[in-house]
Amino acid sequence: MPSFKQLLRTAQILCVYLCCYVMSCVILFYLVLASGIPAYASNRSECRQGRGSVVRKIRGFEIRISPYPDKSNPDLDECEAEIYDPRGDVIFSEHDWGFAILLAGVDVNGDGIPDVVLDAFSGGMHCCWTYYFFSLAPRPGLILKFENNRDASFFEDKKPGQIYMEIQDGAFDYFDGLCHGCTPFPVVFLRIEGTRLVDVSLEHRDVYDEIIADNRKALKAKDVNRVVSMKQKPTESPEVSEPVWKILMIVLAYLYSGREDQAHHELQTMWPEFDRERMWKLIQETRHDGILCYTRKDAACGPDAASE
Repeated sequence: MPSFKQLLRTAQILCVYLCCYVMSCVILFYLVLASGIPAYASNRSECRQGRGSVVRKIRGFEIRISPYPDKSNPDLDECEAEIYDPRGDVIFSEHDWGFAILLAGVDVNGDGIPDVVLDAFSGGMHCCWTYYFFSLAPRPGLILKFENNRDASFFEDKKPGQIYMEIQDGAFDYFDGLCHGCTPFPVVFLRIEGTRLVDVSLEHRDVYDEIIADNRKALKAKDVNRVVSMKQKPTESPEVSEPVWKILMIVLAYLYSGREDQAHHELQTMWPEFDRERMWKLIQETRHDGILCYTRKDAACGPDAASE
């Protein structure tokens, strides 16, 4: 039977993980308030694990989401998304555990032509999402697609008709061995211009400044000193999960808002000396292989990169 000290230790660790999860929710709530109400959020139509059917008709095109049953095992039922052109021909077909129509008949990439945005979900506990952007032009076709461990929200930009996405970089999930709830997910702002995915995070520096200010205010000097003086990797010590999360959120907010030198400086001042070089390299590598990979022309990203 566990001793009282062991039970107390377990309870303390659980409390730390819970605090990290709550902080993640607080940041997400703030980001929604800062960006506004997601565009056309009420129009979300979906099918999950073979349950649910949706049909939308736009300018002669038909978007159909329907069950995709597995005859041998109902537990493996999926959903299928199809788009039919005005002649009734199938011009898009994919299946996954879940599918949703996020936007339909909205110009997403700024070319003046209505588009469709489909969201596929793999059915995992925390992962994964695939986004398909399809043009309903006279010569219709897939504009682009990307995959991520976190879902995206769509907002209307200050410029009329401009749509942008707010998404957390899913490449950081379980970063350096941290638990999912303790992961410092950096937020990224993206827009589609023509057929390219473009990083527009610099246009939202005020959001990052608020993340930095909130976490800096919540950090106590004694906690920073404790992390700096550690002889083991801070990410391996549950007792400092909360300050580690806040420190990394500050570093990542500077980095993703285009202030790399400041991000590096913050890590230098709030991380143990022996682990600074390793941690900075890991942050850079994770960012390089994350959601921003899709903004680089002809780059192999996500599952495509893993298969090479």
